[in-house]
Amino acid sequence: MKTKNILYFSMAVLSLSLIACDSLIEIAPIPSQKVNSEKYTFSETFENGLGTFTQYNDSGKQIWMGSKYKYISMSGSIDNVPYANEDWLISPAIILPAGNTSVIAFDYVTRGFANLATDVTMMVSEDYNPDSLFKKATWKAINTIDPLINSASWNMSNSGDISLKAFMGKKVNIAFKYVSNNTQAGTWQIKNFVVKDRVPVTLPYSEPFLSSKGKFVAINVSGSQVWTLDSHGYMNMSGYVSPTNFANEDWLISPKIDFTKLSHAKLTFDQVTRYFGTIKTEATLWYSEQYDEGLPNTVTDWKQLKTYPFSDPGNWTLTTSHELTLDSCVGKKVSIAFKYISTAAKAGTWELKNFNVQEGVPSDIYFYEGFNESLGGFTQVNIKGTTKWTFSSSYGAVMSGTAKLENESWLISPVINLTGRTSAKISFDNAINFGVVANMKTNHSMWLSADNGTTWEPAVIPIYPAGNNWTFVNSGDVVIPDKYLGVSTFKFAFKYLSTTTDAATWEIKNVVIKP
Repeated sequence: MKTKNILYFSMAVLSLSLIACDSLIEIAPIPSQKVNSEKYTFSETFENGLGTFTQYNDSGKQIWMGSKYKYISMSGSIDNVPYANEDWLISPAIILPAGNTSVIAFDYVTRGFANLATDVTMMVSEDYNPDSLFKKATWKAINTIDPLINSASWNMSNSGDISLKAFMGKKVNIAFKYVSNNTQAGTWQIKNFVVKDRVPVTLPYSEPFLSSKGKFVAINVSGSQVWTLDSHGYMNMSGYVSPTNFANEDWLISPKIDFTKLSHAKLTFDQVTRYFGTIKTEATLWYSEQYDEGLPNTVTDWKQLKTYPFSDPGNWTLTTSHELTLDSCVGKKVSIAFKYISTAAKAGTWELKNFNVQEGVPSDIYFYEGFNESLGGFTQVNIKGTTKWTFSSSYGAVMSGTAKLENESWLISPVINLTGRTSAKISFDNAINFGVVANMKTNHSMWLSADNGTTWEPAVIPIYPAGNNWTFVNSGDVVIPDKYLGVSTFKFAFKYLSTTTDAATWEIKNVVIKP
């Protein structure tokens, strides 16, 4: 008799649980992905109940169970009455590969929880034994890229890739741990659980930042403010919290992107940058082959991407950046990062959306060197004299025949590929002072080469500065003749001359090649 009563009671609880769970939603949830597009170390769709997972009820009467909508669910609420529960759902043993970082991803809804940080957790164990009490095993909590959210609907989100790097090459069991109490009991629905290698994304790759960070990660190096997703659909970072500026260093880092099979690649994004102190050092882009996860300083190969100068537009309208060449990334697998800096004196705001990487060469700017951080890829060559081109953080590339020394010094660009170009123009900002103005055009000239610098021909600079002050003037467009278009070994150079009677100072920055 006791056995029958227990059986009837269990069936009643199960029936109530099923009714309670299914009555919470009116339509099937929309999954964010399908488990049919790639090979996995392990996968479980939960279309047929718990699948290969095992559920353990540590306390309370509710349990993990399947649904007619082909997901699994756990809720400690029956007819809107919350009950205290602790329920675990544990995977079979999974052997992770030793040569690659594995990640977990799954579709989910978490709704109605009091505290997601404590009520909804993921655990990993290396010593779990299904034949003994599961709590005797050592369980370590793991975190999602973005915290799970208390959803307002029953449409599923994707967890993003959750790293298992700490368990590389090991045999593990993975668990979902659910907690509720007599005051509040949320609902957790899961489907499309996969364990896979961390595989670089391929081109074209885009991330709109409309509803999540996607595969990007936000890393806070210092300060209390962080990159966040704005409710209007863009990523936002600011060290300013009215009325105070705070010092910060924060990175927004892409997944690894595969450029190994490409000849050319380019990047665009929509942005607005406002209220920065020194924007050229406080809002920058970087790339790394070595970065995998964690703090950026865990690797040392970060290199800065050359960008056209950012500025404060005076309003909050996001505009599309110039197309940035990613040819320095070609042949590699790299992560691209937006690095934000603020100080207690000045804290700008950076908003981003529509990150887009695709194959091809930029169509609006072919080359840019601001001389903001160094002489970049330019080479300094002395034909006569010992004075050299130098870098100034304030004035760019600088050459001066100080004390009226005799010099011939060239500043030569890196190789620039003009294959496929039908037009090209060079422009730059420059200032010239302390020389003989009548000799200015002879002593400050530009030269072009189609054969990697073996032979040179002069070009015409349309506009020169006054020659007797430090006011920067734009050169106007130096038109590159047709004979140089279509070649892959184009170079240009700034040629400086001085004598014992005429030794000016030449300052150059913001060199651009465009159509």
